[in-house]
Amino acid sequence: MAKENKMNADVVIIGAGMAGAHLARSLREKGVDVLMLEAGDKRSRGDFLKIFYENPVKGPQAPYPSIPSAPHPEDNGYADFYVQDKDTLKENLFIGAYLRIFGGTSWHWTGFADRLRPEDFRMKSLYDVAEDWPIDYDTLVPHYLVAEKRWGVAGDPNHVWGAPRDGAPYEMPPIPATYLDKQVTKALEKMGLHSAIFSHARNSEIYDNRPVCCGNNTCVPICPIGAKYDASVDAQKAEDEGARVEVNTLVTFIESDKDGKITRVKVQKPDGSTFWVGGKVFALCGHAIENPRLLLNSKQEFARKGIANSSDSVGRYLLTQANQDTTGLTPDPVFPYRGPQQTSGLVERRDGDFRSKVAAIGTSFMNNGWSGNSDAINMAHDLIDKGVVGQDLPRQINEQVSRHLRLNSSAEVLPDYNNRLELSDQMDTAGIPKPKITFKMDEYTKQGLKVGLDINLEVFKNMGATEVKNNDPYLSNAIIGGTTRMGTDVKTSVVNSDLVAHDHDNLYIIGSSSHITMPVNAPSLTIAALAIRAADHMEKKLAETP
Repeated sequence: MAKENKMNADVVIIGAGMAGAHLARSLREKGVDVLMLEAGDKRSRGDFLKIFYENPVKGPQAPYPSIPSAPHPEDNGYADFYVQDKDTLKENLFIGAYLRIFGGTSWHWTGFADRLRPEDFRMKSLYDVAEDWPIDYDTLVPHYLVAEKRWGVAGDPNHVWGAPRDGAPYEMPPIPATYLDKQVTKALEKMGLHSAIFSHARNSEIYDNRPVCCGNNTCVPICPIGAKYDASVDAQKAEDEGARVEVNTLVTFIESDKDGKITRVKVQKPDGSTFWVGGKVFALCGHAIENPRLLLNSKQEFARKGIANSSDSVGRYLLTQANQDTTGLTPDPVFPYRGPQQTSGLVERRDGDFRSKVAAIGTSFMNNGWSGNSDAINMAHDLIDKGVVGQDLPRQINEQVSRHLRLNSSAEVLPDYNNRLELSDQMDTAGIPKPKITFKMDEYTKQGLKVGLDINLEVFKNMGATEVKNNDPYLSNAIIGGTTRMGTDVKTSVVNSDLVAHDHDNLYIIGSSSHITMPVNAPSLTIAALAIRAADHMEKKLAETP
């Protein structure tokens, strides 16, 4: 006989990141009984900062140690976390970074606060590539507005990055362009090209009791003062409004009855103990790697391929973006490391009829030097090896680093049935099969990046830069999507337009895993908007449930 459930709720939310936080808050505002299960820990910003400062590695995961009971990728450890064939080409190595903590991966996101463009929902209709979403831009507008108000978005109403606002103001004035931005803009103008200021979920004035951005330039991996929004803000508000939260609670199995109803989930604590949690409605909000991983790990009598997987689409159509960096040494200082890490970018090549042949690209002017957070450290090692010591050391570091310029181009990747996540036969430290990744970067994406590279090289030439270099295209560290995509065809998708699983009418799967495409406008605001929208649908569902 099955053990009784230790906990029950009307809505059980798995994951306390961007999707889970906004769903929980929206449901609590409606008076719904909510239980949030978070695999990872809940720690203070001060704790994470201390870890970051003491960690010699300064990558996106640096402040957030992986824990054995809920492991996530670590800097310099992606090859151990993800299982890929040993002969995988370097350009196809998957290095997606995400976190399992209260607030989720948004702790180390860039902070871009753009809506998707209307065209991004209609790639097949407009450009005869990829596929259309089963919803359109107008469907999400009211929910975008709610998410923007929660975040507090600083933006320029004169440039909305292709997403019409119909007069709706941003909550705050824009984060200003840096001196570096202005020097790149001068070079672009010689080419007949343009720059604009990004929309940010970071404060240009005090908002929601959070301080103004003071330009610490460590946005990725952590804002030290909380001026940049992260989903722990709304996860905490949901908890303050009555949502029950259980951290260090890893969901390992989803149970279905013979009629396709999800009845309960099995959880595992750090000490290895397990128990069951029951509910009327379940919402899987665990990011585009953990969502399919849990579904595939839940094979059982009434779900032979795993939960929600009658279409064999769970884990398929894995999405990311591809990046390419161009670096150079400018003749005069451009002063990186001042302000947020990305404040302006190239306007052109983000949308247009060219998308029928080559990928759109988003080019950012990087305010964080050649290497992110490590230029001074790397240069100090090189100079010390050359015998430079004393006051000459900081003088030469300042003279060089102040002239470091990097332009980064990111390109969309088309959805592909064969790009996928499966379960490996290797186990992680929690006893769950590791994610096995198969991925191939398409020519559509490479050709888009080639256009971006040509533009970037011309910018460096116009600026009189020396030591100009570029790396080969590589998969994004920051963007992960697909794997449980939405659609109207039950044979090729996992959830419907309301994010309800085709196979289970009381299971919602929310987050970037439901996205059809991954265009250059960041997915985070759309994740939040879809979660807020799902809460409305869930409320109606609960009213019909005995």
